Amino acid sequence: MAGVGMSVVEWFATYVMEKLVDFASSRLADPHRDVFSVVDEKLKEMEGRLPRIHAAIHAAEGRPIRDPALASWMRQLKDAAFEADDLLDELDYRQLEARVQDRSKVSAFASSSLRFLKNLFVSDDELRRLKNILGDLDKISLEINQRKAELEEYNHARQQNRETSSFSTQEVVFGRDKERDLILEILLSAGDGPDYDDTKRAGSSRHLANLDVLPILGIGGVGKTTLAQLVYSDQRVAQHFELRKWVYVSDNFDVKRIAMELETNVTSDAHPFRDSSLDAQLSKLRDATANKRYLFVLDDVWDEIESSWAKLRSALTFGSKGSTILITTQSPLVAEIMGTVKPIKLELLEEDDYWRLFEHCSLGDKEIDLDLRRKLELLGQQIAKKMHGLPLAAKTVGSMLRCRLEEQYWKAIQESEWWEHDFVVDNILPSLGLSYQHLSSNYKQCFAYTSIFPKGHMFNKERLVQMWIAQGFIQEKTLRGRMTLEDIGSQIFDELTSRYFFMRTVNDRYVMHDLIRELAVCVSIDECLVLHDEHVKIPATVCHLTLRVVKMNALPELRKLQKLRTLIFYPEYDSEFLLLPRDGSKEFFKFLEGLLEDMKSLRVIDLSQDRSGINKLPDAICDLPHLRFLDVSWTKIKQLPKGFPKLYHLQVLNLKRRGTFSILPQGMNRLIKLRHLYADANTISLIHGIGKLTELQELEEFHVSNKRGRQIEELKDLRYLRRRLTIQDIQNVESKEEAVGANLDDKENLHELMLNRKPDIRSQGDKEKEILDGLQPHHNLKSLEIHHYGGMKSPSWLENNQITNLEFVYLNKCARWDTLPPLGKLPFLKNLVFKMMPSIRRIGREFFGDGDTVFPSLEKLIFDQLNEWEEWSGTDKKSVFPRLFEINIINCVKLRQIPLLPLRSMSVLKIWNCGDIGTTLPQYLLHLTSLVDLSLENYPHRVSVCLSNLTALKNLELQNCPELILLGGFQSLGNLKLLKVTKCPKLNESSQPLEEPYVEEGLRSLSYIITDESIINHVWVIVGRAQAVKSLILANCEHLKHFKPELEEWFQQLTSLQELQFVSCPDLQRLPANLETVFSIRRLIITHCPSIDSLPENGLPISLKELKIYGCRKLKDRCQKDDGPDWPKIAMIPHIVIEGEVISGAEEAA
Repeated sequence: MAGVGMSVVEWFATYVMEKLVDFASSRLADPHRDVFSVVDEKLKEMEGRLPRIHAAIHAAEGRPIRDPALASWMRQLKDAAFEADDLLDELDYRQLEARVQDRSKVSAFASSSLRFLKNLFVSDDELRRLKNILGDLDKISLEINQRKAELEEYNHARQQNRETSSFSTQEVVFGRDKERDLILEILLSAGDGPDYDDTKRAGSSRHLANLDVLPILGIGGVGKTTLAQLVYSDQRVAQHFELRKWVYVSDNFDVKRIAMELETNVTSDAHPFRDSSLDAQLSKLRDATANKRYLFVLDDVWDEIESSWAKLRSALTFGSKGSTILITTQSPLVAEIMGTVKPIKLELLEEDDYWRLFEHCSLGDKEIDLDLRRKLELLGQQIAKKMHGLPLAAKTVGSMLRCRLEEQYWKAIQESEWWEHDFVVDNILPSLGLSYQHLSSNYKQCFAYTSIFPKGHMFNKERLVQMWIAQGFIQEKTLRGRMTLEDIGSQIFDELTSRYFFMRTVNDRYVMHDLIRELAVCVSIDECLVLHDEHVKIPATVCHLTLRVVKMNALPELRKLQKLRTLIFYPEYDSEFLLLPRDGSKEFFKFLEGLLEDMKSLRVIDLSQDRSGINKLPDAICDLPHLRFLDVSWTKIKQLPKGFPKLYHLQVLNLKRRGTFSILPQGMNRLIKLRHLYADANTISLIHGIGKLTELQELEEFHVSNKRGRQIEELKDLRYLRRRLTIQDIQNVESKEEAVGANLDDKENLHELMLNRKPDIRSQGDKEKEILDGLQPHHNLKSLEIHHYGGMKSPSWLENNQITNLEFVYLNKCARWDTLPPLGKLPFLKNLVFKMMPSIRRIGREFFGDGDTVFPSLEKLIFDQLNEWEEWSGTDKKSVFPRLFEINIINCVKLRQIPLLPLRSMSVLKIWNCGDIGTTLPQYLLHLTSLVDLSLENYPHRVSVCLSNLTALKNLELQNCPELILLGGFQSLGNLKLLKVTKCPKLNESSQPLEEPYVEEGLRSLSYIITDESIINHVWVIVGRAQAVKSLILANCEHLKHFKPELEEWFQQLTSLQELQFVSCPDLQRLPANLETVFSIRRLIITHCPSIDSLPENGLPISLKELKIYGCRKLKDRCQKDDGPDWPKIAMIPHIVIEGEVISGAEEAA
């Protein structure tokens, strides 16, 4: 961008200067303050200038700066800030080094002299650097008044240029017909009879009497104002509303000014603004609009404080019904605060509409040579794609091109970026960048940093926040309450997402729209660079660099970037990353070593995308005192340098890999600032004395050992652990006192805990209970798993319901546990699992507890392999399982009794391999009318059930229930979609006489049937008509030889059938004779049916697209290509596979 500089220096520079003042001020209070007296005076002067410096930088933030002197001033300020930050960080590193080397003396503060020498000593060289930095800042700050005036003058002119009116300068609008018509429908139907459509309202709580507020929401330049102008000037709107008024609001939501502009000319009298109080002005507005239907447009609203709007709104609710305020805004929060109607969200234009707009703006109806026009159209289409559908960009670039209809000029524009042209920047940035301008200063810095990632990058929220923290964009001074740096960073990320800077995708990943990323590039163009081409000249100002290609001859230029703070290796997927000699790993190692030897300011290094194959890191990485973030995950690196523990500032270390590290350097517990450690459990276990890493937040798994440095007490001071912790080998905890020493009850951010001892070891009886008592977690815990516990009773903290926030409990292989704790009292418990607990014989009232409502939040309950469980008795409580969604009873072979509970919300019931509960099961199936999924498997006991009341059922599976009798068939299950019935031979063995074939269309939703002979022999009675079936699988029909006439008839009514499979039917000799008349079939699969000797005489359906035959020897011979007797019946099928061999049919013929 020729002659233009951009800056995101505000927050960082002011933060560093404040840090300087704080640093030196703390030293001035020291007994050795005379060492700092030489800088005292300049520091006091600097402190006085800080507010003006802050104001000047704020005025310049993210704006184009073309004055070389002003751009130079901003650069000098940033350079000085970077230098100061590095110096202060190095001094902090010295303090950390002293702490590590002599923890006891430092912690005891043996003497002020030792404290000064060890912690606060500043060398002559560092003192000179400090004086020089202050001198530079002093010179820079002397120009502050002049620079501030220049920037304020620029911003005033810019603000005037942004003002809008109701008169549109655009002759035609493209691609907004749908939105225009929707707004017109809302406006013109307002006030005519009853409310037009409550579904369009934001919510009844925001509905205002006689007033609707309709927001038009979207990013800058997307066409919100143009759309509002289009609607405002529509003749139908003019006739519908008695009053219309347009007010440009912008940054300053001045209630008095807006009220005056809305009221002026509405009445015949003119009221000078200065002569009216706010109350008087609002009264005049109320009187002017009373009993009149009006349309007011408030354009470009930014105020996110509801109190201002509430004042103005108080005077606007006296109009006639149908009065409407149309607002345009880039802020979702403004739309939420002001809107009473669902916002109209304007998206970027579709490609076709965008080209029509771009063509109109760039070529229009100008008469030019046809050949030239065709060439310009081709170039114009390429240029338009780079504008990403933003209407403002089309107008701006189009008008610039319209002035020079020359192929060379258009080609030059096509080969450049939009922010490289002053005219485009001046016209696009003020609008597109408004959302950016309304961010706080450190939010701007965080946003600008995202330009370090290539276009299309999938952002991991947690990882990006960690990089922000590593760069110092989020500081302890900004902490609110007990929030961590990560909490603040997450909040910033969420705020940027709510303002459309990020868009959420699948798997908790986020992307940036290309246009938003280009805004980030624009505001950080002097500071962040993604290097695609080794021939590109790298600006000396770059602080954050991503390399997409590596070439050794680029090393000398890269080594000049000694102030680089971020280095990311991110190869392009469709190109060669390493432009190096044959032995790429050695060359890349040298390349990396060369960079690290000079780039001492690095805070972030990311090698996770490296494909060079290096297996170790250069020793030079150990000499990076500022390094905070290192990611070598999923590389072949398996060795860290011996000096690695000297990285005292390191906060994030990612060592995840397919294998494990066999050895780590001694002293890894010296990384005392480490917050996040990502590695497999075996690698983590190599860290001796991990308890010294007191700031650690991530420790997925800890193996308890009897050896010093690996005992349970290592967890004592890790009070910041978050999320999940698995403690393995708790049999190595010697006593309750040792367990208590782990201080699990102090870890308030720990939400998931798994406690596990080695299986197949002898129980330690009461000792195990005492140890588990000592491992009591904090009451904030949400998920608890206990595996292989050898005690007879539950730990006291679970028995007494002290962990009240539990949402998930999983008790597994607690072999001697014979009584369950009163978990019914836990107010937030949602999921409860009991598995392989052989001592449980009965579950009674003690399980429910003594509350009025038991299990008030439980949604899913699973009993799995309780082999000795015989009885589950009920409770007399009125409210039991009010929210229970699913019950699974699996492999509980002795269970004979279950309570009949009022489970009104139950949707899923699974009973597999269970004891005889025949007296209760039929009653449940009569009363569980909300069931959606029912699965009954491996139930050998005789039972008769009726499913007629289960009208909500969608999925039904009945498998291997040899004594199951069905009363009434399936015909009442109108919502059933999946039916799977196998090995239920007595399903139709009812004491009632067989009825006539069921011909009404009952199973109107049934799409998938998987069955054997259980229902196929009585299909009309059990299933009836099933015209919606799309897939039918007949499997393991051991006695089926051919299809009887009634079954052939049933096939004919499957008019929606698309897939038909015959699987493992050993005696089946023929397929349905009239299969060719089922014209909907697309896919036919015949597997392991050796007795089928031919295809139907009349052939197969002409609709068939795919035929697969496996394990059918006779059929294989008959379907041999060209020679087989049945080949003519299948030759026109596009895709044929026989015994794994793909045979071309119609495709080959074509």
